[in-house]
Amino acid sequence: KVNKIRMEIKHKIQFGTDSDELAKKVLTKEKIATSSLYDYYCMNLKDTIKENEYASILDSQNREICIIQITKIEIIEFQNITEFAIAEGDGNLENWQKIHTEYYSLMLEKIGKSLTGETKLLCEWFTVITR
Repeated sequence: KVNKIRMEIKHKIQFGTDSDELAKKVLTKEKIATSSLYDYYCMNLKDTIKENEYASILDSQNREICIIQITKIEIIEFQNITEFAIAEGDGNLENWQKIHTEYYSLMLEKIGKSLTGETKLLCEWFTVITR
C-alpha cells in the first residue's frame, strides 16, 4: 500500500523557517497543518494541492521524513487565523503571528506585495500516513 501511495505523491513540502524542527513536530502530531500564501498559487509560483492528495514532508537535507495526506483545505485571511495557529505547531496565536508576520512579509516583498490583515493564506490540515 505504501508503494502505491508513494507513486501518487505529487507534492513535496519543506517548511520555511526551521524545516527540521517542524518536520519533527509533524511526527509527534504537534503540527497537523501548514499554511502558504494564496498569492503564490494564484501567480503559479506554487503547485496547488487538493484534499486527499499525498505529499512528502522533507527535512533541510531534502530527505523524506514522512508521507502525509491532506484532509482539509481552507483559504483564511491573515487577520482571521485562530485555532489554526495551534494546529500549525507554533504553540499559541501570538507566537504564530510573530513568526508568520516576519516570514510572509519577506515572501510577499519578493513578489512586490505587502502583508495586510486581508492577505489570504491557503491553510492545509493533514494526517501522517507513513514514516
